[in-house]
Amino acid sequence: MRDQSTRYESSSSKRKLRSCRERMICCAHSRAFPLCYFRAESPFKALNRTDFPTKKVVCNIVSTCWNIAEYSPTTLCDEPLRLALRNRHVEVARILLEAGANPNKRYFFGSEINLVSPVDLQCMELLLAFGAQPNTRDRAGLTPLMKAARLPQGIASVLLLLSYGADVNSMADVRHDYRTVLHYAILGDDPTVIDLLLKQGARLDLGPEYQKPTALDLAILKGDPSIVQKLLESGADVNATSPIIGSPLHVACADNIPNRLEILSMLLERGADPNLVIRSDEGPALRPVLAEYVASNENPSVEVVALLLKYGARVVIKTQFRDPHGILNSLQNTADKPRLLKALLEAAESFDPCMIRRSSSLTDAQKELVMEAARTPLPLTHQARLIVRKLCGTKLPKIVRKLQLPQSLHRYLLYDFH
Repeated sequence: MRDQSTRYESSSSKRKLRSCRERMICCAHSRAFPLCYFRAESPFKALNRTDFPTKKVVCNIVSTCWNIAEYSPTTLCDEPLRLALRNRHVEVARILLEAGANPNKRYFFGSEINLVSPVDLQCMELLLAFGAQPNTRDRAGLTPLMKAARLPQGIASVLLLLSYGADVNSMADVRHDYRTVLHYAILGDDPTVIDLLLKQGARLDLGPEYQKPTALDLAILKGDPSIVQKLLESGADVNATSPIIGSPLHVACADNIPNRLEILSMLLERGADPNLVIRSDEGPALRPVLAEYVASNENPSVEVVALLLKYGARVVIKTQFRDPHGILNSLQNTADKPRLLKALLEAAESFDPCMIRRSSSLTDAQKELVMEAARTPLPLTHQARLIVRKLCGTKLPKIVRKLQLPQSLHRYLLYDFH
């Protein structure tokens, strides 16, 4: 008897709930829709439909049926505002926001503004106008400004976000190598966005603790001289170092860098030091810039080597264990480049005959040439040249050009092979 009573009460409750639901739907739809339209789904699920009704119906639903500010839907489904934005029902979204919908509601992949496309200006401006936080991060740790700056057509979104106080110096987490907004703008390859961020105060110097590729490093990797020049004019540090990738010169000397010679000239002219020794607590020092270039490129160019020598690069034919500037173990790609090897031997300041004989990276022909140079005492003129170059440092070309000496001596001091 009790079981029958319980079943009856349960059935009665369901009928009352269904009746209440139908009355709610009727109230919301009035004459605009038949009652059966929403019998199988809640009014807010209908926001996901592409044939959703008029603005008046939405107003009725919001004002009559649901207190958005007080009650939150189940976490197993999207909220009405999310459904409206996802299907680009902008006016519906506006009504919901005016009725108190939370523009900063968090979902698994981020807040409302993180889930809107960065190029959807209408939805993004609507959220920002109703108080969406412009610096909120998605599940990947990226802000809307980062994603907008990454897009080639993102300048309008960047302007919009900045006008609402987006942080131009926000930084991603370790998953994205602590990249800043400027990093993403460089990856997006839009000079207008880069200019805008720099004018808005985007930082180029991230401090000595920053051990990841800088914005300048990314610009060099992309091989765009105009962006590199822009960053240098804005104060990028040409000698910023990292134990992982080295200095900007190391990056420019890596394999397959477009416009390498032009970019190297810019860096060296701005005072980049080709003799920086970059040590690491977790391993040996990085290779010198000259060694990095010769070892990383299967077809090293005499012109690039001459440029590095012109700005003071040292040539030490020893192992790095004996001297941090040693390039002995990086000469394997000079086997079929006799002119390049000859230029390096002519500029060499010291040798290690014992390690040259034991070197496994040199061919027999290379060993013979290098050993012959090692056995020959350095000429007095060459020793004088080494002293002058050491005293001048990275300003060598500027100082030499001011010396009242014959042009032949200028070329001799700068290792001008042409």
